[in-house]
Amino acid sequence: MTLGDYPDGPSVFASDDAEALRVASQTLTGPDAVVAVGDDGRVRFLRRDVTGAFTAVQERPAVAEALGLLPHPEGGWYRETWRTSAGFEPPGYGGVRQSATGIYFLLQPGEESVWHVVRSDEVWFWHRGGPLTLLLGGTGDRPEGTGDRPGGTGDPAGRRESTAETITLGPDVENGQVPQALVPAGTWQAAYPAGPEGVLVSCVVSPGFDFADFKAI
Repeated sequence: MTLGDYPDGPSVFASDDAEALRVASQTLTGPDAVVAVGDDGRVRFLRRDVTGAFTAVQERPAVAEALGLLPHPEGGWYRETWRTSAGFEPPGYGGVRQSATGIYFLLQPGEESVWHVVRSDEVWFWHRGGPLTLLLGGTGDRPEGTGDRPGGTGDPAGRRESTAETITLGPDVENGQVPQALVPAGTWQAAYPAGPEGVLVSCVVSPGFDFADFKAI
């Protein structure tokens, strides 16, 4: 297979997935998404975790393919769709931010958005698929509760015992689901599909998102 920065960066060779991860970590160290193209033309994406390390070679789900989504380091698939033209310098941010930004975000069964915190307010909007569990873990140095991270399937360690606030995004508003939810600025958050279906949402951040304002564990 050949590896390269997406969509058309220079390519290097790898014989299998394990070598692909090793070669990518040594030679493809920029911020761009990295693809692996097999001899049969099949295109897969290399996933990075929140430390920047390459961890897996994955096929892009059909919904992600249709919307042009790429692997997100916190988990799942995303694409920024909107940045306001207006910018300003919010107090404490250390630089100019756009007034707001928006992304598509997709979580497939078995995927998770790991515990992370954003300096700005963030609103999640449910679009399609199954319900989504959104955990809010307070504003301390680490998320509140005994579970430091969600799992991807079943009941992750500590979730049932966690004191994190739980919100279920989805269409069934008569039974407690909500189509949108606010994560206040500086609040730890994590998310995972609540059932066997994938979930497509949008996330709007204001002041606009910048990875300088993002922390994950």
